Amino acid sequence: MIYISNIQLFILILIFEVGSTTLFALGIGAKQDAWIVILLATLIGLILLWVYTEFPNRYPDQNFSEILEDLLGKKLATPLLLLYGLYFFSQASHNFFEFGAMIKLTTLPETPLIVLLYLFMLVLIYILHLGFEVLGRTAEILTPYAILFLLLIYTFTVLSGEFEIIELQPVLADGIEPVIAELHHVVAFPFGEMVVFLMFWHYAAKQQSIRLTAFLAVGLSAFLLTISLIVMVVVLGPELAGKAEIPLLEVILVINIADIITNLDSVAVFIMFIGGFYKTALHFWAFCLTMTWAYKGKSPKRLLTIVGLIFPLFAVYRFPGFSDQRLIGGEPGIYSILIFAFLPILLLFIMFIKKEQGSSN
Repeated sequence: MIYISNIQLFILILIFEVGSTTLFALGIGAKQDAWIVILLATLIGLILLWVYTEFPNRYPDQNFSEILEDLLGKKLATPLLLLYGLYFFSQASHNFFEFGAMIKLTTLPETPLIVLLYLFMLVLIYILHLGFEVLGRTAEILTPYAILFLLLIYTFTVLSGEFEIIELQPVLADGIEPVIAELHHVVAFPFGEMVVFLMFWHYAAKQQSIRLTAFLAVGLSAFLLTISLIVMVVVLGPELAGKAEIPLLEVILVINIADIITNLDSVAVFIMFIGGFYKTALHFWAFCLTMTWAYKGKSPKRLLTIVGLIFPLFAVYRFPGFSDQRLIGGEPGIYSILIFAFLPILLLFIMFIKKEQGSSN
């Protein structure tokens, strides 16, 4: 059985939540009040996370397929696994194309996008073939550097004198309505995406510590996302932060300390690579697991290779350009809400009902 330590689980959740999310201005539709959107979304996200972590509490060391079969039976478990698998496939294609498009846009404009995507996918296939624990170990090594670089960006921004805190005022100038209007976007991305870890809880070596580990990771992620958003708003202003394709890159470009510390766009590229890689890898591996469980396969690695080799072609076909990818992924639809909110809560109610029936019997 494959196991990862709780530190590795913490790191995977942290890089999954922070990942590419810090590149964009979450909730910027609320303008200078976007930070309030993130804080409110965090509270809702923690409620969802409590739901997700109740499954390993009730079914320690069992994978999601085994839990579904116990709750619903095999006939209902299989279509649900397929439903989740298609969702993870869709999310993986979003993250995958987003990563490739950003690297091409910022660093390698002359390199064909399909070449970048295939190089990315070959590395992903290789690491996942080595095992999920290898993915955890590599994240344990690389994620601290990504977080350090992110903190350095915040520090250099303040030192460069481009920090205009007045951009955060006035608070709630247009009332609470813009905040509420943006709330569901930020709940869905990135907090609702934590549903993917339902497929990975059984890998954790210490099942009893999953909830605490997950809450700490999401709490730290929310703090970093809030700081990142505030930096974008006070440096660029809410209007430019909302219009920029990659706001964090725009922030980095204005950093100039005595003409010595400047041109740090390579730092943004590193954060893009780390965040994009792990977010894609986790969604893609979740897809492979759910399909393997649904069809009673022996190992997801064969599916990983076959689908992985055609995945770049699918991503390029699905998204004609970066703006199309942002447009398609910008609005959480009924399908995604069903996956990250309705179904887990429904399964939790069924779990409680079965427990009550078992107690009465």
